Amino acid sequence: MIKALIFDCFGVLYWDDLNRLYNLVHPDQFQDLKDLMHACDHGYMSRQDFLESVAELAGISVDAVAAVMHDKHRRNEPLIARAKELKSKYKIGMISNMGYDMLKDLFDEQERDELFDDMVVSSEVGLIKPSWDIFELALERLGVAADETVFIDDQPANVEGAERVGMKTILFTTNAQFETELAAIETAVNA
Repeated sequence: MIKALIFDCFGVLYWDDLNRLYNLVHPDQFQDLKDLMHACDHGYMSRQDFLESVAELAGISVDAVAAVMHDKHRRNEPLIARAKELKSKYKIGMISNMGYDMLKDLFDEQERDELFDDMVVSSEVGLIKPSWDIFELALERLGVAADETVFIDDQPANVEGAERVGMKTILFTTNAQFETELAAIETAVNA
């Protein structure tokens, strides 16, 4: 029996276009930018430090980087609404690799309370997907077993990480595909 759904944020609940950040820097600097993103996601640097470091790397203002960061995330409103509906049937969780202070820009406190039973944010817990530990922590905080949980993410490595823990998974591409695969998992589990 499925008791919980755990969603990724960027690329699932929010459409993500990281290419806009990569467009700020020269290709020779892609690894430096990736390293800054990982440091931010791990909680090793504040959001402000991240913005300042990317601005320095790109040779542009902090305000210009902040504008790109703000514009690069677009809500997947239909899926967010569907997750709210599914909360009547399942516990709803989120695991996201994101830096400090980003969550408040994505979901206000009331929406977080309405939508999620628990959220595991990498920078707050010092773990990052696809680490085994971050999935175990999410399961523990939701109070569910791995085989009672469906994890939804757009990155194959993260899906594989959840599968190693024993979760059922959906490699997200579209809202319709999510619905089809969730229905198939529910049917298989209840057979």
